[in-house]
Amino acid sequence: MSTLIVTVECLVGAVVARCIYLLYFHPLSRYPGPFVARVTNLWKLSAYLSGEHHLIEQKLHQKYGNVIRTGPTSLSIASLAGFEAIYGFNKAIEKGDFYDFGREARTGGGSIFSARTEADHRVRRLKAVGPALTTAKVAAYEPVVSKHVSVFLSKLAAAQASVEASFVINIAPIIHCFTFDTIVEIIYGESLSGQPYTSIKGADNLLEAFKAMSKYAWATSMVPWLGWLMSTRPMVALTRRPTKDAKGNFVGLTAFVNRTRDILLAHPEKTLDSGPPSIAKNYLQVPQDDSKHMLPDEMWRECFNLTFAGPGSTAAALTTILYQLGTKQGRPWQSRIRAESSSHPATPHSSSVLTAVIKETMRLNAPFPTAFPRSITHGAENAIPDLTAPLPAGTLVSANTYILGHSPDIWGEDAEDWKPDRWLVPERERKELEDKFVVFSKGSRGCIGKEISLMMLSEAVAGVLGEWTIDATGALKGKAFLEMQYSECGVRLTKLNDTGRGVGQTS
Repeated sequence: MSTLIVTVECLVGAVVARCIYLLYFHPLSRYPGPFVARVTNLWKLSAYLSGEHHLIEQKLHQKYGNVIRTGPTSLSIASLAGFEAIYGFNKAIEKGDFYDFGREARTGGGSIFSARTEADHRVRRLKAVGPALTTAKVAAYEPVVSKHVSVFLSKLAAAQASVEASFVINIAPIIHCFTFDTIVEIIYGESLSGQPYTSIKGADNLLEAFKAMSKYAWATSMVPWLGWLMSTRPMVALTRRPTKDAKGNFVGLTAFVNRTRDILLAHPEKTLDSGPPSIAKNYLQVPQDDSKHMLPDEMWRECFNLTFAGPGSTAAALTTILYQLGTKQGRPWQSRIRAESSSHPATPHSSSVLTAVIKETMRLNAPFPTAFPRSITHGAENAIPDLTAPLPAGTLVSANTYILGHSPDIWGEDAEDWKPDRWLVPERERKELEDKFVVFSKGSRGCIGKEISLMMLSEAVAGVLGEWTIDATGALKGKAFLEMQYSECGVRLTKLNDTGRGVGQTS
């Protein structure tokens, strides 16, 4: 009994000593933040799982300033200079162990998203972007976008027709199906499915599975011991069990993974023989002696990474854009977009008015309202400007794009106001705004799917406004996890008459 008591006393003493060190003597103790966050990452996990972590963090920055402590070894930075230092070209600020969920446990292999070092990322980016994601390559995917926009409009028409003309419809799930089906076909081509993927047998609950995967993968990385626990063999077996229907057929995420691996690894000829260009097809066509050639597993990981990151974030952006256009403040902009789009209907993405609406909405409603942490390594201790002391190696630093998008220090006193006009300025001033627009990140680690996303957003918004006027009379509800996940977006769609005005509308 005495041995047990001594052991318990030693453990309690060690915990108390650790807490005292973290609170008063740790190099990060000089920075303000929640009391609990100074001693445990559980505060950060709790804030994240609330679905409002971006708002919680924003309030903390408003209270304490540009630098706050969000964990025992974590800092959140709310300045543009800090963002550029963290996500720019500093080779000594890396993606640390936090991103192990995106790496293969046995070999450490991952994708461009989880590449640890700048050198590894540079090689992966060359392979991922060069063959399939340059501006010229992206332009070749436009017919796929156009096809799925037509399907999207048909689904919206059917949803509105199924209720009374004055009733509100929830377009959030329809939008998510559109973004997923479009991006999946751009990535894998027609060989994956001859129709929109979410409409095929076995795709039930697939989108919810992707939402859950991103939510919980990110959550477990916030607490190192929890991440370790979830990566153990028993937990992997428990959480990654194949999903089957009553007849024993694979469904949902399991079926999707199996299909994609079949057309890329087992039978790549299915992808190569399919008609239109796709990202996977472009990867497969790279000669083996080319420096951009990828091994089969490497190729699959890059494609799955795009599937993981693209549909949810693009759905979040499109949801907020259509909802914002339907508000009292946004409705006049519907007519402005139609007027400009009528001048060049074939290229809605060239509309300066539409682009202004898209960027202003994304500025205030970041699709990824989550800060992406980076690890300070030796040589980067003084990389973050305006700090009072060097940071110890191993410190996690991050900057949240939602917070920066709402910052008066960056966007002025009207930072909280939705003003697309701020983007309709001469090129020199617009360039200054672009330098502050960090939704797609910046530098070499910037989003590789940016052009695809903007093309989809432009064509979808132009398509909707070419058919209806939008009234945001319902609710916009969602939770912020890795990406913003909207469950409700209530709007009423009124068919346009020949003059471009909603039928029955007089003003």
